[in-house]
Amino acid sequence: MDKIRWGIISAANIAYDELVPALRRSNRANVAAVASKSRNKAERFNTPIVYEEYEQLLDDSSIDAVYIPLPNSLHSEWAVKALKKGKHVLLEKPAALNEAEMREIKMAAEENEVIFMEAFMYQFHSQHKRVKELLESGMIGEYRHIKAHFSWMLEDEEDIRLNRELGGGAMRDVGCYGVHAVTQMIGFKPVRLSMTGKVHPEKGVDTTSSCILFDQENRMAEVSASMELPFIDRYEIIGTKGSIAVDSSFRPDVSDDESGKVTVRDQNGNTVLFERYKDDQYLNQVEHFHDCVYKGDTPAYNAAHSLEMARYLEKCYESLNKNSVLTIIEKGE
Repeated sequence: MDKIRWGIISAANIAYDELVPALRRSNRANVAAVASKSRNKAERFNTPIVYEEYEQLLDDSSIDAVYIPLPNSLHSEWAVKALKKGKHVLLEKPAALNEAEMREIKMAAEENEVIFMEAFMYQFHSQHKRVKELLESGMIGEYRHIKAHFSWMLEDEEDIRLNRELGGGAMRDVGCYGVHAVTQMIGFKPVRLSMTGKVHPEKGVDTTSSCILFDQENRMAEVSASMELPFIDRYEIIGTKGSIAVDSSFRPDVSDDESGKVTVRDQNGNTVLFERYKDDQYLNQVEHFHDCVYKGDTPAYNAAHSLEMARYLEKCYESLNKNSVLTIIEKGE
């Protein structure tokens, strides 16, 4: 089959630094166009076509798929527009600011029979498959507690992640990885949660926040996020017989050795297994997406999963804003 012709909506750094290079490492992708309101930023992508308006790219009938790394508040609007134009969509996380927006995306993908996937690229790294195997093996017994943390230092006071109107905030920016790992990778399904955080007095977004979640069996998960602490990305699963810790879990590619680290300890804290995994999570993500486009398959991580994520993140911020514990009521698809 012919290569999939990709269009990029926005000249965001994540597209330039990570996603587009991954597409170019694939022999099934052709990065054909970039649309950006900043022509200078768009031209650095060195694509055959540069559009100054997003609509122009969506009207280009030669474009098969689009990657959308716009500010969070614009995700659903442009994803829906792209899907309605018959484009396959890889949408940067978090896909939507609330459940209602994500339902619109899911409906647009289904009605137009195109592929949609939210870009949680880390899940395609081989270390997480290994974690699932270890968890299912019973090596640490039944899990009882989960901790996930992602933090980094944001120094630019004008960064969009500090803009409330654009859907900024630490839990949406990096905390979503922890929520995803807990609820989608490990399969912990919360029924209630409580989120608290340090809210910027002028910007109105959480710069450091923590969410406590409980499932039906009263097991607990903790997810913490920050844009004002050293770079740390990890999660840990604690069971009745020991624990599994995953260091460099979300961005192993930027760790010192470019690897994810999996450590298993017994109930006395003794290390019984330590393994390193080096992989290309961005390439794995786009190749999975390509498989789905060519075969017409539903992504392993699909719109129904993204709907769950949107629900949980919406409840997190509802709890933060109301300073309350919320009950999550599962809704039909």
